[in-house]
Amino acid sequence: MYATNAATTATEKKSKKMLLYLTGLVFAMVGCSYAAVPLYRRFCQATGYGGTVQRRESVEEKIARHATDGTVTSREIVVQFNADVADGMQWKFVPTQREVRVKPGESALAFYTAENKSSAPITGVSTYNVTPMKAAVYFNKIQCFCFEEQRLLPGEQIDMPVFFYIDPEFETDPRMDGINNLILSYTFFKVSDDNK
Repeated sequence: MYATNAATTATEKKSKKMLLYLTGLVFAMVGCSYAAVPLYRRFCQATGYGGTVQRRESVEEKIARHATDGTVTSREIVVQFNADVADGMQWKFVPTQREVRVKPGESALAFYTAENKSSAPITGVSTYNVTPMKAAVYFNKIQCFCFEEQRLLPGEQIDMPVFFYIDPEFETDPRMDGINNLILSYTFFKVSDDNK
């Protein structure tokens, strides 16, 4: 009888230990899922993965440096705009203009429009990329709505500006030969339903 109790006690200890491990694993996975978006964003910005613009020198520093150097460019780049929403996101999201023509070294302003087509408030956040990916390093956003939560009430519509600058070094980089079009693409993802 003592052997049976000892075996039962050992089995209970193993079961409790396994329960603790599994509970810890569940909490770790939940924590990882919450950390995934900010970690992925940092990874993309650090490596340029997926056409995300890398940050080395600030835009202000680049503009000042090229103004001091007297850099002059003649090549015209067509920047086209794309807008998408993730599945289940009840927003209409479109670029206000189809394209903008800009020379390297010039800044430009573009707008996107978002409208909540649902009957409830929706909070969304956008990510972006630039294609072709190898040109993304020369595309600098000065002001943008990306990675910031946007909350729209039912039927609400807003215009969101994107102020950007194409580095003049774009024109002198031999890897950019033949690249005269860039695509700036944004995708909005649903963050939460705010029924307040």
